[in-house]
Amino acid sequence: MTDVSPVLARVRAVALLLPEVEERAQDGNSFFVGDAAFVRVRDGTDGTAVVQLLDDEAQWTDVAIDEDTDWTLVEDRIAHSWELAAPRDLLEAGGR
Repeated sequence: MTDVSPVLARVRAVALLLPEVEERAQDGNSFFVGDAAFVRVRDGTDGTAVVQLLDDEAQWTDVAIDEDTDWTLVEDRIAHSWELAAPRDLLEAGGR
C-alpha cells in the first residue's frame, strides 16, 4: 500500500511552482489554475496512490504511483496538464 502523503507532498511541490495555482480539498486533493482543476491526488482502489492529470482530450487519466514511478515524467505531465487547464490570457502572458 502506498501512503498518499509523500505523493501529495511531491505533487504539491511541483504544482505550486506553476503560476496562479491553488490547492483545494476537492475530489481528494486538487490543484487548480483559475477555475479549472488540472491535477488530483487520490487513494487508488488497489491501495496505491493515484495522480490524475488531464490528457490532450481534456479527460482525466490516472497515473498509479509506486516505487518505480518515473517522477521526471510525472512532473512533465503535471506541467502539461496545467497548460491544458490554464486560462488563455495566462498562457498568452508567458505562462510557465
